[in-house]
Amino acid sequence: MIKSIVDLRGSFGTARDQHSRPTCLAFAASDTHAAMRSGWTPLSTEWAYYHAVKRDGGTPGDGSTLASMLETIKSDGQPREAHWPYIRNHVIDLASWKPPGSPAELFFRNHGTQPPDFQQILDRLDAGSPVLVTMSLSNAFYVPGADGTILATEPIDSKRRHAVVAVGYGEKAGARFVLIRNSWGEAWGLQGCAWLAANYLAPRLIATAILTTEP
Repeated sequence: MIKSIVDLRGSFGTARDQHSRPTCLAFAASDTHAAMRSGWTPLSTEWAYYHAVKRDGGTPGDGSTLASMLETIKSDGQPREAHWPYIRNHVIDLASWKPPGSPAELFFRNHGTQPPDFQQILDRLDAGSPVLVTMSLSNAFYVPGADGTILATEPIDSKRRHAVVAVGYGEKAGARFVLIRNSWGEAWGLQGCAWLAANYLAPRLIATAILTTEP
């Protein structure tokens, strides 16, 4: 059993599900943003994704970049989820894909980036900050063990990329594990979370970032 050292899951609500859309980064950033506010009220993932895609000059099926997502939260802000609920299915009609009017309130956050370094993730978690993580995946990621661990040492596939939130870390038999929150619903892992072994996560890190103060 993994001994938990830092666990920030209490700041988050139920793990949400992106379904088949390429919106993992929008979920990771939105839920991190919401977790930093008092109480848990989900913020609009659709709003964040829409504005990030527009910044990238892409389409709804393209996904978004970390840089555009961070800038969206800083400059465009986010309303509550209820203002523009997440669209489960792929967006087909581009003309109708737009925010439903002006929200009553928007929330903003500054951000900081850092090298994709395993120890720096632990340091940020020690300071109480969840960490946005972009990483590559392998087959083992899709089916965590019964104890929520992902241990396999499989070849790195840089074409399969995903975004999650590091929400804690722990230790087992001298080995470190990072607890991540996914956006594949509660059926995945431990109610939407899993423990990634250091030797699984570290070589697969692509980029990391944190949200900081309100402007």
